[in-house]
Amino acid sequence: MTPAAIVIGIIFVLALTTSVVPLAVGLEPKGESTASRQVLVALVFAATQALMGFVGFLLGKMVGYLFGDFLRYVTFAMMVIVAVKMIIDSMKVLKGKRLYSFTSNWGYLLLGILAGMNTLLMSICCEGYMPFGNWYFLAISAAAFLWAWPSVRKLYGPKMLRNTSFIEFSGAVFMIVVAILYLFTDMVF
Repeated sequence: MTPAAIVIGIIFVLALTTSVVPLAVGLEPKGESTASRQVLVALVFAATQALMGFVGFLLGKMVGYLFGDFLRYVTFAMMVIVAVKMIIDSMKVLKGKRLYSFTSNWGYLLLGILAGMNTLLMSICCEGYMPFGNWYFLAISAAAFLWAWPSVRKLYGPKMLRNTSFIEFSGAVFMIVVAILYLFTDMVF
């Protein structure tokens, strides 16, 4: 892997996991919960991202043969679809329509699965683009933890809604840039 491919892979993984931020904000605010509980919630998000990525990978293995020579274009289309979904989700966050609360600890797992939908969709095309090889799932997990841990400690507020919306929107923009680079360059990915 070339250094440029490594940088693009890191950007791709970080952009793909930005959907964790709006769902994790305010779950365990600083001062209202212990640090170990905050880390545990972040680990739930990390584990569900890796799990959803692996499920998508298995689905892709089952249907990947159908893509044949069009795998590159299908992978590009999936990157664009995920980016558009992220843009729509960021607009919902900005309007305050994507706020969650719950009374059971199972809610963390459900939010983690919801945050992992982009990873699931993108991992279906792992045959076309899977940065870092089999380390991809660990990279997804680490990126999700890095997004979730500071997010669960924050309190909701109008400024926080704008910031989380901007983070997810920026992830979508970077995803589109990676998609264009993937389709129109001959870099080894």
